[in-house]
Amino acid sequence: MRDRAAPRVEIPRTRDVVCYRCAGVHSVSGYAESSSCPKCSGSLRLLPLEITKGHWGTSLLTTETISVHSEAQVIANLAVASGDILLAGSMHAMCISGGTVTITETGELRGGIRAAKLIIHPGAKIIGSVIESPSLALGRIDIDAAIRARPGTGPASQIEIKPFEDPLAPPPPPEPTIRIGSIEPKRLRVVR
Repeated sequence: MRDRAAPRVEIPRTRDVVCYRCAGVHSVSGYAESSSCPKCSGSLRLLPLEITKGHWGTSLLTTETISVHSEAQVIANLAVASGDILLAGSMHAMCISGGTVTITETGELRGGIRAAKLIIHPGAKIIGSVIESPSLALGRIDIDAAIRARPGTGPASQIEIKPFEDPLAPPPPPEPTIRIGSIEPKRLRVVR
């Protein structure tokens, strides 16, 4: 009978998690499903979230990953993951990720994205206002205030636009200076 049993999954004694509120890293038990951050005292959900049918209402928060299947529809204020977000279905939310946000060809996003890395497959639909990648939003946004805010108005949707500076790009050429001497415009004289 033991020969036919599935092998046991090895669970580590401890694992490191990244807080989605303050971006602090701390160790938790390998069996833990929730925790409290010692740095910001915020409560944390430690399990990966997999949405197969739908989710309406509360925000999705996890220190792991969020996966939305192709048949699923998510309507929430926020979707925050310290890990990756995989979107194959429909999501109406502001996505904040410390990892990679991937939108597949069947994925549809109505909202915004602030992620360390962004992958958009051909055929994906995005209807939104804020797309920032690379972003260091994780740990810099007041998650509790963003959860309570109306969609599109909270601190998660506010973005400080900074021009992208490519460190490998050559410096821009100097601006040419044009000098016009002391030319004064002449008055026109009307002759009748």
